[in-house]
Amino acid sequence: MSASTSARPTRASSAASAGAHQARSRGPLGTLVDLAVGLVFATFTSWVFGTALTIVGDHTFWKGEGVSRARTAVAEDFGYIRGFPRSLLVEDTVGFARDLAELVTRPYVWLHAPRFIARADAIDPDAETRAQARTARRIVKEAGRWVEISLYVAQDTVIRLAIAFYAVPAFAMAILLGLVDGLVRRDLRKWSGGRESSFVYHHSKRFTWWFLTAGFTAYLAWPFGGFNPAYLVLAFAILVAASLSTTASTFKKYL
Repeated sequence: MSASTSARPTRASSAASAGAHQARSRGPLGTLVDLAVGLVFATFTSWVFGTALTIVGDHTFWKGEGVSRARTAVAEDFGYIRGFPRSLLVEDTVGFARDLAELVTRPYVWLHAPRFIARADAIDPDAETRAQARTARRIVKEAGRWVEISLYVAQDTVIRLAIAFYAVPAFAMAILLGLVDGLVRRDLRKWSGGRESSFVYHHSKRFTWWFLTAGFTAYLAWPFGGFNPAYLVLAFAILVAASLSTTASTFKKYL
């Protein structure tokens, strides 16, 4: 009686652990869905964060130049794309980026945001009116500036998203090189009796995922211009290759 009673919790715990393992494991379709949701979330977060940073800068260290700086960032990123008119994935890089910018502008057009921005720009908040009317004018004019900033930041975000899409072959090559180099180093460690280090493996794995996601999100939301994204792509591709090579080389010696 006692043996059967003690066996029941063991079976229950093993069933629970098996269920947890099945819940954690994901198939290819689940992974693709997670990547798509993560991409949408990263793009939306970058747009919100970039808009907030530009608005804060418009009231602090840029002093009223937030709209012009956001507009300049769009033109600057288009200029970088014109330097690379073709990609392995897209025939016309400039046209593809322009189509994305027009696509993200459509919700603003549907909500009549350009008309609101034009009317807000025409408002003179210092006109000879009552104090309440002047306050309302200032609020409307400031809201128009914020909407205009968000529009340009949205265009710049999708343009940078297009640049990141053009860089997919470079990251794929970096991943392949890092994986091959890491597996070769793992074989050398395996047959030479090298030591295992789960500490290095888990940390390098975490850094690889960070370089592929957090760095990408930071690039989309970065409100300052003046740097060529080609150098950023090269730097992150090298970091991804190095961290993935370390991850593969420190994987278990025996499976």
